[in-house]
Amino acid sequence: MIKALKKHAAVALLGAIGLCGSALAAEPVKVKFAAGPTGTTWYAYAGALRGEMLERLPAGSSVDIQGTPMAIANTQLLAARRADIGLIFPPVAAWAQQPFGPFKRKIDNVRGLVGGLDQYYQRITVQNDSPIQSLADIREKKLAVRIGTGPQGSLNEYIAKLILEANGLSYEAIESFGGSLSKSSLSILQDQFGDRQIDMIIGITTAGHPNTAQLSITPGQRFLDLSDEAIAYLEKFGFVRATMPAGMFEKQAEPVRGVGFVTSLYANDQMPEDEAYAITKAVMEGRASLQRSFGSMKGWTAEGSFEPANLAAPLHPGAAKYYREVGLLE
Repeated sequence: MIKALKKHAAVALLGAIGLCGSALAAEPVKVKFAAGPTGTTWYAYAGALRGEMLERLPAGSSVDIQGTPMAIANTQLLAARRADIGLIFPPVAAWAQQPFGPFKRKIDNVRGLVGGLDQYYQRITVQNDSPIQSLADIREKKLAVRIGTGPQGSLNEYIAKLILEANGLSYEAIESFGGSLSKSSLSILQDQFGDRQIDMIIGITTAGHPNTAQLSITPGQRFLDLSDEAIAYLEKFGFVRATMPAGMFEKQAEPVRGVGFVTSLYANDQMPEDEAYAITKAVMEGRASLQRSFGSMKGWTAEGSFEPANLAAPLHPGAAKYYREVGLLE
């Protein structure tokens, strides 16, 4: 009888230990990931980041990628808690906190996870045989130029507006010269540029950007520099001076002077600390693999991942915990 009681007690103890272990096991992480339009670099990034996360997050975790109009929309989705994580450019994160430009109210509930994934540059391109040598030509000669930007309200379109302003131009001035604006998707702009229905595209690009790479092959394109005065103007809006290296795209023999910014990963402030920690850890441990997949990420460093300039938003406590744990942050 006593032996039987001991046996039952041992079984009960083992069961309790098993239950305790199960209770302490990491819970699955389920997040909605605000990425970018299907077919873009950001959408490809999101797919690769999802793979690295699921490889390292607890069993049963899920990462649901959402196609979005990019940084401005992603910031708004995080702020409204309709997404849990998202890709944003630091200047946009800074605008949201002011508020400025596309943001009509202050957004202060976005937190940084991993910064400096890549390097973007401004993109001002014309056909190879275009007589336009600079944006100043348009203003000084009052040229009737048909310009493609990006969909209304998109980051490409907003940056195009700022670049024109930096050169003493506006949409109204372009139209007064007999020119026009095409605010369309990159795929439509690509067709219009190839068919010579537009003369110029203004927006952003990065190494390996599929749309920019295709235009360099057919019909061919030439990149325009920004002047020092225009760069200084854009620096007031969170951009940093950056030079696109020669040879980043086919037949691009010269470097292109201008401004740039990085892509960074953010969460909303309601994400639990353990989840933010787990996501940050998963992404950072997958950094080498991601860099092998994307040439645009070759400059991404561990130290740059929490650099304030690469986030322009407070670091999430869960992310800070990871960086402290690995000795990167005091």
